[in-house]
Amino acid sequence: MICDLVGQRKKVGVVATGHKVIDTLLRSISHEAEKRSMSVRLAHKDDPDDENENRDLPTARIVDGNEEALHLLESGEIDVLGGTPWLWARPEFRKSVDVLFIDEAGQMSLANALAVTQAANSLVLLGDPQQLDQPQKGVHPEGVDVSVLQHILGEHKTMPDGRGIFLRETRRFGSAICNFTSEVFYEGKLRTWPEIGLEMQRLVGGPIEGAGLFVVDVVHEGNRNASDEEVEAVARLVNGLLAPGSQWVNRDGVAAQVAPKDVLVISPYNAQVSRISDRLPAGVEVGTVDKFQGREAPVVIYSMATSSPELAPRGMEFLYSLNRLNVATSRAQCAAIIVASPRLFEPECKSPRQMQLANALCRYLELAKVVDGW
Repeated sequence: MICDLVGQRKKVGVVATGHKVIDTLLRSISHEAEKRSMSVRLAHKDDPDDENENRDLPTARIVDGNEEALHLLESGEIDVLGGTPWLWARPEFRKSVDVLFIDEAGQMSLANALAVTQAANSLVLLGDPQQLDQPQKGVHPEGVDVSVLQHILGEHKTMPDGRGIFLRETRRFGSAICNFTSEVFYEGKLRTWPEIGLEMQRLVGGPIEGAGLFVVDVVHEGNRNASDEEVEAVARLVNGLLAPGSQWVNRDGVAAQVAPKDVLVISPYNAQVSRISDRLPAGVEVGTVDKFQGREAPVVIYSMATSSPELAPRGMEFLYSLNRLNVATSRAQCAAIIVASPRLFEPECKSPRQMQLANALCRYLELAKVVDGW
């Protein structure tokens, strides 16, 4: 869409809650422009004091000052400018671009979205309300903490006809993961992109073989936000995946040794993240669900840490969060692996809401292959 607009000599803005999200979209624009053999001049108004790992990369021109960013737009030296709401809400940026794209609109508050509307004639909201919301601090009046995208969707899980476009094809994973993700989180509307070989993606020669959903049962008692038993199981699993002969086959059918960068390890709790990090080889990224939203890898391991639903810090609403489970499992290109106490799949629900939360995890188990011996 952005390349099409630039081809029509339109000025385009990109806004998101963080610079890494903006950088990812600018990189995608650059990639698309290269495929089209067209020139799209990109700039990113970044914070000069921010230790952004992408500042020195050549995708976009890095701009430190607001005045310079505005001059580049007005003079026609750039086609696309990326910046946070703090940039686009400034009075001098009023009507500075033709179209402003709000990326990760499922994380941007309505107030921030309204503040940036003055910068453009038209807005495009991009996002997924079934993933994590923007972290909230403080107390807000009822409804204010709902994202701008959720205000448009209302009670719907996916975009209703007539209000916008639902992108129905995933280019990340094959049907084994897609069927679960679509049924539980997207009203059965999501399907795999048929033309790019997603069904080819699989693991071979290691402790996990094939593609899809897997469960590793680890029995433990009394753990709330950290489990040494699961730490050891994750460490054995990762070491097995990285052992010689353990490979993953990409969508082109090309097999390669599983490398540390091919594995993401996720947990709901920082305490478990810290313990797992101390046990894994260098190069394997470990973090909470929030850290990996928007990322992908061939293998994703989700360590839930809590021994039973009753012991879960912040209750079932946090541990069984539908958005959190969706983000954690849908990062995987070929294998999503939940490492958890079997008691988490047997909750004693006391309300319809708890039943709704538990249903997603129990459905995962129904569709998954249980891996023994851990």
